Amino acid sequence: MAKKKSTPTYKVGDVVLVKSPAGDCIPKIHVRLVKRVVVLGKKSTGTGFKKTMSWPGYSGWEAELVEQDEADLLRKTWSIPFTGPGDSTFVYDWCIIKKRRAKKNVKKREKKRTK
Repeated sequence: MAKKKSTPTYKVGDVVLVKSPAGDCIPKIHVRLVKRVVVLGKKSTGTGFKKTMSWPGYSGWEAELVEQDEADLLRKTWSIPFTGPGDSTFVYDWCIIKKRRAKKNVKKREKKRTK
């Protein structure tokens, strides 16, 4: 029997790499997670003349951009109106690729590269 993949848990303030729900051709960007959003699904009321449709639930994060060069690329190449770090956006859970490594690990890797 195969193990189930556990979903990683993220916290407010984590910086993560995300992809666009519009497609893989739009480049991946780094965002800082600000607030968790969970919306429950709604069943249809299939009674009477006015029938409503079912709405699925979704979950994600309110987030803000971190890198200026990524915002410039999205604005200039893809006409996505981001001006720079601090611009807010919404990120679905399934769009999060991975968490950014801690700064101390990045510094260690840079030292190894220069040697």
